[in-house]
Amino acid sequence: MTRISDFADHENGGECVKKRGGNKIPDSHPGFLPVHYIITTGRYNRFDRRWPFSDISISANPNVMIRNYISVALRNILRRKLFSFINAFGLSVGIAFCALIYLYIEDERSFDQFHVNKDRIFRMEVKSFNTWDRNPDKPFDRHAWMQMGLQPALKEDFPEVEFAARFNPDGEYIFRFGDKAFTEKIAFTDGDFFKMFSFSMLSGNAGTIFNTPLEVVLTPAIASKYFGNEDPIGKTVVIDIMGEKSYIVTGLIDAPPANSSIDFSILVPTQNRWGYDRRLTEWNNYNNPTFVQLVPNADMSTFNRNLDKLVDKHLGNQIKKWRKESSVHVPDDVKLLEFVYTALPDIHLKTEIGWTKVSDPQYSIILGGLAALILFIACINYVSLALTTSVSRRTEVGVRKVVGAQKSQLVYQFGLESIVLAMISMVVAFGLVFLFLPTFNEFTGKGISITFGRAFSLLSVSIGLTLIVGLLAGSYPALFLSAFRPAAVLKGRFTSKLQTGFTRPLVVLQFAMSAFLIISTVVMYRQMNYVTTKELGFDQEQIIAVRTQTGWNKEADRTVERFRTRLQHESSVGSVAGTTSSFNRGYSRYGYKIDGEQHSTFVYGVDSYYVPTLNLELVLGRNFSSNIPSDTNAVLVNEALVREMKWSDPLNEHLNWKEDTVGLGSRVIGVLKDYHFQSLTEVIQPMLLSMDTRYAGHLETMLVKLEAGNLPDRVKSVQKAWNELSPGKPFDYTFIDEDVARQYERHTRWMKITSLAAAFAILISCLGLFGLAGINAVNRTKEIGIRKVLGAGISSIFFLLNRQYLWLSLIAFTLAAPASWYAMSQWLSGFKFSIELGWELFVICMLGGLLVALASVSYHTVRTASVNPAETLKHE
Repeated sequence: MTRISDFADHENGGECVKKRGGNKIPDSHPGFLPVHYIITTGRYNRFDRRWPFSDISISANPNVMIRNYISVALRNILRRKLFSFINAFGLSVGIAFCALIYLYIEDERSFDQFHVNKDRIFRMEVKSFNTWDRNPDKPFDRHAWMQMGLQPALKEDFPEVEFAARFNPDGEYIFRFGDKAFTEKIAFTDGDFFKMFSFSMLSGNAGTIFNTPLEVVLTPAIASKYFGNEDPIGKTVVIDIMGEKSYIVTGLIDAPPANSSIDFSILVPTQNRWGYDRRLTEWNNYNNPTFVQLVPNADMSTFNRNLDKLVDKHLGNQIKKWRKESSVHVPDDVKLLEFVYTALPDIHLKTEIGWTKVSDPQYSIILGGLAALILFIACINYVSLALTTSVSRRTEVGVRKVVGAQKSQLVYQFGLESIVLAMISMVVAFGLVFLFLPTFNEFTGKGISITFGRAFSLLSVSIGLTLIVGLLAGSYPALFLSAFRPAAVLKGRFTSKLQTGFTRPLVVLQFAMSAFLIISTVVMYRQMNYVTTKELGFDQEQIIAVRTQTGWNKEADRTVERFRTRLQHESSVGSVAGTTSSFNRGYSRYGYKIDGEQHSTFVYGVDSYYVPTLNLELVLGRNFSSNIPSDTNAVLVNEALVREMKWSDPLNEHLNWKEDTVGLGSRVIGVLKDYHFQSLTEVIQPMLLSMDTRYAGHLETMLVKLEAGNLPDRVKSVQKAWNELSPGKPFDYTFIDEDVARQYERHTRWMKITSLAAAFAILISCLGLFGLAGINAVNRTKEIGIRKVLGAGISSIFFLLNRQYLWLSLIAFTLAAPASWYAMSQWLSGFKFSIELGWELFVICMLGGLLVALASVSYHTVRTASVNPAETLKHE
């Protein structure tokens, strides 16, 4: 055998050192170079001009050098299979998560971009001074519900308007063709809709559709559902919109893509909406979203002035009255009400205005931050393992420098090795993206698919990201390795131990980030468990909400009564109650003035069975009675309304919520204990129940309380009664506990996303910790052998090897706790009812993290502690 130190240190002007013999050293020892390596590689190849060391190329041909670098990089990657796998898999998970987040952000930014005239299309909105809540932080309300008469006024009086269309996804109606009848979502619009928006017309003439009111346009899915493979154009269907009417199918339109803010499946003319003719002249009635398309190069200042004139024309007197009667001083230069607008591409990310598809742009920022966090953790893994395994490359660096390699060449080689590993990771990451995309869509509520164009964009971004990661993650190890001095290396002055001291801060940082995600996930889970299990003040188990399918009329009230009578004979049904809407299925809110002060309250129309069916608690007074006619003008109020009105004896009070100046208003006959009729993100607001169908509304929904037992069988018994009383009408129902839970879909979605990020972060961190534990075990193999010879047991060795990782994990959780407490406090502030962030929660998370860290390193420690010391010491 020949010592590597026998070679001259040319870089430092050293002289040749006399070769010395010595005892045979194992070929695997890092301080020696086997003679057979020199002999077998000492060939001079005239084709590539390589020196005796086959890994070292001095060719001036850049292509040959690059090929050599890549060849050496692949060889080193394969030589260190475990650490290469840890790095590659960690990077691939990080890149995959970043790619998924890129797809999410790209989808968010793509909303409504497919419309040809998107820059000239605007959604009309109302901006009004808030005289109800008087919130100094939010002095104005803004919504997209406009007057029915706005669309014809814009078309007739505004030269800047090219097209105008109302669009209202009003609700669900019975749609019938032959013997097929289902409840379908119907959207009301105008003929200009098909001229403004770039939804592809598959059949029909966009210029003439909806010239008559009894027309209908379908999407392919609806057409296939009712007509199969037949051409639907010219077919007659029946739709029950305030009574059954026949409609002619005059168009087939492509379904809106997933990145459209406007969603529909069936379109009918706006003239078919209830009360259309009357609402045309009711400018105090806001019920119809409206879109306009302006002419090219329209003068926006002129358009704004014309909008102000329109407000003054139709609402001027009302605004003057509001200003005069307002209990809040409004400066003269502040407009109480004005018409404003939002460009179509901006609708999706405008959270201050409610819409069917709206998203907070902060979601993209948060997700981008999570992606960067995951990738950063993966990069820390790479740097840590590269540094801790650097001792095995020192000899290589020394020999390369001896034969003339420059530092820049070594940096290029190690940098390229990092990029090659990152590119391998990118290939694996693409597979993970396709594997996890369905789950990611479920978590985020998206429908992202990878089309050819999107795949090309994703590939471009991934390559750029991979190159950046490869350069950034590999730059420091490359500079670190290339800086080794050959004299010190080849003379054996470096210890053979794999140094890990520098990596400890990186491990702490890595685990602190993972701990942050662990704590956040646990807090979110506990909060969502709290809101879904908290006592809401009413029964929600085994109660189904069934729509009467009659529309907003007296027939709905009669249907509830007939249904109740029929189900009285069913032992599986406890009770039947009628209401205007179920939980999270709509509401009515009335504003009124009492003694010069503005008040508002939520109003629900109910019957006398509503309170006992939901088991609401009366703290004062009595329930409604169908045997007392005057109860139709009475109300039940909740404790929140009593507090707002400052009543000391509410049963002797009246509430003029209808603003009927003739009488005192509705008599209060009972006070209900506060219950959560809204989500737990809101404080309990003033609310009243009324049996006055004229003001509170008709009973469009039945609440059917089922007895304990087999739920499917009990639902079938209710459906049987429905088929008897409402033949030909679809039986649509939901469980009200599901309706309540649906209020928290957005929060649940974020909990799932954070859980996914935490799982990835923990996985990457544990892989890194696993690798570092293996290096530490190798470093201390001789020490462990000596300790075992001296009588140390496996348990003491296990504790000795794992002690430092437990301390590192403890430090990481100490750093993560304040950051996670602040972040989760901000998140919980969105709930008016939330859990407490107690110290025990952080202790539980810390113990869980310590167990995870311990599990990650236990394999190496147990294996090392179990090795026979004779095997580890026989060569020492």
